[in-house]
Amino acid sequence: MKRMAKTISALACAMLLAGGHAWSQEKAAPESLPVCQLDPRDSSKLAVEPCRPAPPMQQRRSVAQVIGRMPAQPAPSVVPMAPMLPSPAVPMPRTPQPIGSCDTGGCRDAAGARYNGAGNATLDANGRICHRNGAFIQCF
Repeated sequence: MKRMAKTISALACAMLLAGGHAWSQEKAAPESLPVCQLDPRDSSKLAVEPCRPAPPMQQRRSVAQVIGRMPAQPAPSVVPMAPMLPSPAVPMPRTPQPIGSCDTGGCRDAAGARYNGAGNATLDANGRICHRNGAFIQCF
């Protein structure tokens, strides 16, 4: 059991040292890698991996960034509109009126106004639709 524990710890140390050594070699010599190029047969892959990026073609120079303003937009032209005619006033429904008497051609309310029509739907003297509900009639 002691021998197995010693073997495991020795293997772990060896792996750590070997991994660290390989990592330090990769970091130490990036110039030894070839410059990255696309594979001529498949442009979605690199020809050789690992590789290093190509050096710049020329030295970069610093340039001040200039952000211009947007050009002024001309105001939209105003299209003259014809004035709207006033809409006819919509009469409000009157309060229900009590029905005085009815015959075959229509009904009269308590004030004597005539409502022409049969059944629940009638018209008043102005042509508005009126609805009869029991002993009352209301025009809309």
